[in-house]
Amino acid sequence: MEIVLFSKGEDYTLLIDEEDFHKISKYHWYILHCKCNLKYCKTDIYNNGKRTKLMLHRFLMGLEKGDKRIINHKDGNGLNNQKSNLEICNSLYNSQSINTKKRFGTISIVKNRPRKYRARVNINKKKYQKHFFTLEEAEAWLDGLKQIAIAQTIA
Repeated sequence: MEIVLFSKGEDYTLLIDEEDFHKISKYHWYILHCKCNLKYCKTDIYNNGKRTKLMLHRFLMGLEKGDKRIINHKDGNGLNNQKSNLEICNSLYNSQSINTKKRFGTISIVKNRPRKYRARVNINKKKYQKHFFTLEEAEAWLDGLKQIAIAQTIA
């Protein structure tokens, strides 16, 4: 389900599951513009005159205030709050998500070498680098390292 919110002179499309509409319709939601150019949806809740910020993705996934876990938007879009796009994780997994602003790894072309594709990645402050004959081999290597890094963060 699409909901259009107006903020700072622009329309923003918020995506949610239809079954969540009745839960969120009780509140006035607005767009939060983050420094990293990401956008999220939030509201303010007042209890005994005290204001508390409530993020839509945390609300939909049932995380209470003070819960240290993080919600990862799989597609990197903070306005896509469909449950199929949200997953509860820790900060390390979230920062290594391929869809965050930071790319997981880089592939560069090195001239005058038989193995002209060089793949590089940093995982937990450790650097990995390897040369390959083809771009496909380099991408597969990076993808394999990503899966290992994700498995380590979950364990």
